[in-house]
Amino acid sequence: MALMWRPGKASRGTLVLVAGLSVLGYLLVQGLPEKRRKSYYTEKLDASRIMARGMEAIRRARVDIYARIDREHDPLGTGMIGSGLTPITSKEGVLAAKQTTANPNWAAVMVHLFKRAKLKEGDVVAMAFSGSFPSLNLASLAAAEALGLHPVIITSNSASRWGATDPQLTWLDMERLLFEKGITHHRSVAATMGGEQDRGGGLPPDGVQTLREVIRRNGVELLDPPDLPTSFDMRMNIYREEAANRPIACYVNIGGGAGSVGSTLVKKLFSPGLNRTTPQPGRLRDSVMTRMSREGVPVINMVYIATLAPRYGLPVTPTQVPQVGEGGIYAAAGYNMLLVWLTLGGLVIVIFVLLRTDLRHYALRFSNLLRKESEAAGQDAPPAAKNGSSSQPPP
Repeated sequence: MALMWRPGKASRGTLVLVAGLSVLGYLLVQGLPEKRRKSYYTEKLDASRIMARGMEAIRRARVDIYARIDREHDPLGTGMIGSGLTPITSKEGVLAAKQTTANPNWAAVMVHLFKRAKLKEGDVVAMAFSGSFPSLNLASLAAAEALGLHPVIITSNSASRWGATDPQLTWLDMERLLFEKGITHHRSVAATMGGEQDRGGGLPPDGVQTLREVIRRNGVELLDPPDLPTSFDMRMNIYREEAANRPIACYVNIGGGAGSVGSTLVKKLFSPGLNRTTPQPGRLRDSVMTRMSREGVPVINMVYIATLAPRYGLPVTPTQVPQVGEGGIYAAAGYNMLLVWLTLGGLVIVIFVLLRTDLRHYALRFSNLLRKESEAAGQDAPPAAKNGSSSQPPP
């Protein structure tokens, strides 16, 4: 008997059914994603709630002082956008950047960056604030509060356009308000007038005098360096003294204050966001940021807001008041793994059933073939053999 086994082939209808179910499963998995929370979700929410409370306190203070919100430049009424030109305006500014940062969820971004820098509770963080970005100053403070960090803050109190440019509501005034209301628990330990050479250069005389009065009324130490290198030395000495022999775990630069970045080149060489290593050491000019980086301190450079906002899932110039917990910094769309496994299991079961049906079909065919071969062999045997008699002649 010659027997050749030929593997069975599923019918075209079976293949179409399996393909259709596979496509349906794919569409279900793709069409029904789930939001998956990112790391430190709770800490991010805590920080953003602190920032939201701070923004509301500043908004009310602005209304109390000026009796209005400038809806032309602050259409969402956040209270975090200052005037375009005042005696303490140091340089041009980008209105869209100021509007973009007036969002409490930037505090969640700062939590993310602090955690990426591997900070832990109690760590000392040197911060260089600028009146140009009061919202980012507040975001950094709120994140430090939520994580239990110890910030040491030096502020450049002049501001670019639409920052904290109003003489009765500078950043130092906002900071003191937040402290007195118990929203935050840290304040600047020293302040400069900012501007050129970090001592009010480029400001009118009445602007310089106003900044001196602002620093005095807020009870903050005035730093009045004769030149920029001296400003770097003074700032570094204060950070070290306030750290009290503890290591500085991170340096935060907000904006482009000369006392922190030194020059525009330095600000550009450091990437927006977290810098763990020193970029292009041969090209870096002297600055506080340069010195910190060369000492191995991670640097968080909060500049180029239009680049940072999309990176962390926050809107650029939002058209509605952002709510705490909104944005890609909290969660990302991912596959619903329960649905994935259910779909996969269903397909395996369907394929198994169909395959088993086909195997039974071919097993029956094989059995029938064996039976027919057996019957054919019996029919070919001699008649005596069929009757069970001997074919040999009698003796």
